[in-house]
Amino acid sequence: MPTHNTSSVFNSDPELLAIGVLYVILTVVVFPAYALLIHALHSRGDLKENISYKLLNLLNYCDVSQSFCHFLTGIFLIFPVVAEKAQFFVRIIGCTANTLWLATFVIMAILASTRIGIAFFKIKATKWSVWMIISLVIGSIYIFTVWIVGCITQNFELTGPNWAYDMKVKYADLFASLELVLCFPTLALSFISYILIIYSIYKKRRISRSSSSSFRTEVGILVQATILTTYMALLITFWHNAESWFKMTNYTLASLNCVWILFSHLNFILLVSTNKGVRNQILRPFCSKNRSRQTSKLVPLSHVSSTMPVEK
Repeated sequence: MPTHNTSSVFNSDPELLAIGVLYVILTVVVFPAYALLIHALHSRGDLKENISYKLLNLLNYCDVSQSFCHFLTGIFLIFPVVAEKAQFFVRIIGCTANTLWLATFVIMAILASTRIGIAFFKIKATKWSVWMIISLVIGSIYIFTVWIVGCITQNFELTGPNWAYDMKVKYADLFASLELVLCFPTLALSFISYILIIYSIYKKRRISRSSSSSFRTEVGILVQATILTTYMALLITFWHNAESWFKMTNYTLASLNCVWILFSHLNFILLVSTNKGVRNQILRPFCSKNRSRQTSKLVPLSHVSSTMPVEK
């Protein structure tokens, strides 16, 4: 009977094999964590009509979808025969992961503007304004264009353990530059919106002399804003300057990709650790004690631009 060499199925490069296994492990833990998070947020009926909540959930879905793409990246590294025989599909996965990453910035910009509008211009938290719809349409067209052009031209490739633009493809350098034009202004807008919202909370508290918006909540908003925006800014900076700053080895490239993968972990940890309402909602199914059915007050829902308490 013919014998099959099972070792040939796996990557013969031990470094890439180990990195592939690491990617799979890091991404697998995301799925149950975000399943609990998304279920917890969906179970809060008082937030289903809230615009900020809907945008926040879009960001969560982007995180999960990116993690799935990174999971497939690990599979491609463990079983290189898959990448060799389906290179067109592999590049589509890379383009999809990158497009989902860019989509988070588009949603962040709209979310930041929405929070400012609610805090200062009395925009209803449950009503879509015309400018919001127009912004979503323009952002969606941009994201879809980036994705469809990337899929057709195959401008994103898996180089060793890392994803990168294939500069041999026409217009790839243009799309790489557009990322910087999109990302850094969005991060600046998001952080400024945090500062303005914190100022609004502080001002309202002084006028009403109420303790409902506590100093602890304000600090939580600022901490989340600082950590997440700094993390994203550093990731983008390193990603676009890695070849100039570091020696390009498999471990260097894997480190860059792991920083990208771990963003969803960081967002989940900050969201749960600084939001008692969300934390209680997630832990509720696991608690054996009988608790009151009354929903606890939701404190800041966070994802770069959404750490302001959601109005009802």
